Amino acid sequence: MKLNEHLVFHEFHVQDAGGSLVTHAFGAYFGIAVTAVLRIKPNKLLDEYRVTQYFSDMAAMIGCIVLWMFWPSFNGALLFNDSVLQHRVVVNTYLAICGSCVTAFATSTAINKGRLEMIEIQNATLAGGVIIGMMSSFLLAPWIALLIGCIGGCISSIGYSKIHPALENLGITDSAGVQMLHGIPGVLGTIFAAFAVLADNPNHFYSFDTQWMRKVNIEHSSGQQFGYILLALVVTLLISVVSGLITGLIIKAPIFPKLDYDEMLIDHDFWHVHGSDPRYKKKRFDEAQVLENKNAYSKEAETAQ
Repeated sequence: MKLNEHLVFHEFHVQDAGGSLVTHAFGAYFGIAVTAVLRIKPNKLLDEYRVTQYFSDMAAMIGCIVLWMFWPSFNGALLFNDSVLQHRVVVNTYLAICGSCVTAFATSTAINKGRLEMIEIQNATLAGGVIIGMMSSFLLAPWIALLIGCIGGCISSIGYSKIHPALENLGITDSAGVQMLHGIPGVLGTIFAAFAVLADNPNHFYSFDTQWMRKVNIEHSSGQQFGYILLALVVTLLISVVSGLITGLIIKAPIFPKLDYDEMLIDHDFWHVHGSDPRYKKKRFDEAQVLENKNAYSKEAETAQ
């Protein structure tokens, strides 16, 4: 990841304030590559460990709301020494996540025949913050940021409903759905940023002042920067996939322990969550059965005496 950041920031001179490319897209496709090597078949994972419950969904929604409120601070964290750019980041990010919030609810309702799907709402409402990340420091018209966020929310919601099951049918396990919230919005955000740079003209203030490139003593025309952004996208995907494949091969090495499918997606070996662990329930049942048998034996012995 550090190698990729060095290439994107210092060699291609591409600005990615919110990490649409170097954080979200890189991490998503790195993880997808790892799972592709591990070849964990989704249909063999126990459903009881994959299906969420009411209380876990409510807790996740609280986290979703917190993320929604503070996402501008993520996108603007690296611009701490420039209050003007931070202001742009906050405005653009809030407009984008407002748009993704509206379209996520609308798309989820349309796809699921009038009902909302919890996983889509928990994630697609945040897609606007991801897709606007690279452009968040640009001087954009408000409707542009809003439109981009709307596209992110719509595509993310469709992804969870349609693309995610299709990937699992192909044998690619994406338990957290990173492809739909981070991968696709991150790639689209990079492409949109490239076209925003290409639209450079004085009337819309798309210029060096919009921070579409790193502050260095070098000048790129809008066309050149368009090419560098697309090059950064290709290089990022290449590095993330290759490094993910290598990581997957290392994890599959014989020296590392292997887990059975009934041991995956659970935390009961590390956390006290007794009530939802079937193994714990079975253990408690066996202990109760032994105690019951012992009491019955004692009563029989007393009766015999």
